[in-house]
Amino acid sequence: MLRSLGLKYVIYYPDKSDVTPPAATIEATPEKQDSSEADAYLEALWKEKEQRVQENKSYLRNLRKCQKDFDQSLASVRAINLKMGNQTAEALAEAQLLIGDISSKLMSGNNSVLHLMEHGKSGKTGGQYHSHAFHVAILAMILGNALKLSKEELNYLGLGALFHDIGKTKVPDNILNNKPEITTAENNFYKMHVQYGVDRVKSIVDFPEPVREIISQHHEYLDGSGYPNKLSAKKINLLTQIVTIANEFDNMCNPTDKHPARSPNYALSYLYKNKSKQLNKNILGILIKKLGIYPPGSVVQLSDNRIALVISVTENQIMQPNVLIYDPAIPKKEAPIIKINENELKIERVVSVEKLPQEAKDYLNPCDRINFYFDDEAI
Repeated sequence: MLRSLGLKYVIYYPDKSDVTPPAATIEATPEKQDSSEADAYLEALWKEKEQRVQENKSYLRNLRKCQKDFDQSLASVRAINLKMGNQTAEALAEAQLLIGDISSKLMSGNNSVLHLMEHGKSGKTGGQYHSHAFHVAILAMILGNALKLSKEELNYLGLGALFHDIGKTKVPDNILNNKPEITTAENNFYKMHVQYGVDRVKSIVDFPEPVREIISQHHEYLDGSGYPNKLSAKKINLLTQIVTIANEFDNMCNPTDKHPARSPNYALSYLYKNKSKQLNKNILGILIKKLGIYPPGSVVQLSDNRIALVISVTENQIMQPNVLIYDPAIPKKEAPIIKINENELKIERVVSVEKLPQEAKDYLNPCDRINFYFDDEAI
């Protein structure tokens, strides 16, 4: 191809090359390639490049739209929770509209793409609480949709996830934020948030019973080791089992207390290996299938030794996520985003954020909170 371009020189950078070129030899100049064949080859290369450029532009448009939808929905969650104090009927109606819209989008999608969402500085009161409730709702509804729940069940599931921790508003911050260092008495107080939540929704007219049940059961485990009533598997409804898994996952990735934050990859592995008796193993398997073994938010090393941040996974191409490449030679704002193609490039392993060089951390900017949102690839 280079010869067909009629170049006089090719510049060689040893430090950026994977192989050493052979020694120069004096050989007969090969017969000139047929110009029409060379033109066709170059045109094919150009078309392939143009296609990749257009695909990347489309991807970035969808990502921006997804971020905007996420931000608007999270703002709605904040408003809903604030209204739960003295405008409960209005808050419930707004929550039903929000969850109904999300369930409609999920059920109409053909090949969903799960994106890592940026999360702004949380200076607002209760910011972590709102984010936690919304993220648990999104994860739970993705699982519920995969389980082919009806529209009504999916709506109940989303509302239950959105309100599952509503009783925590009566628990002091020093107890909420200091686990695992709180005393036994303080831990017993913490566990009361379940009953506080149930009491809070009792007075709301037409509050759905399946949603109240999720609030009352979301800390129960299948083996009877949960609280407050130590229910066993047969007494814990399916919707609650889904919310419990989403809640456990988010608590590991985004702790509100002194527990260390875990990577999405670690959280999935830990839950499956250590909590399969307490949690529904079938639903855990679906969560792994939906997020992939390299979920958005994972920092990975590629087969060419580059470091990258996973930012999106597509449902039917779970092993080929979109990644943001760390390349100090390229400005951070222009960092390349590529789709992993296993024929050309593979993910070798997950890299601990703590072990990254500071310049790589600053460049990739791994999120301090892991939040997912979705769109449909066909959009």
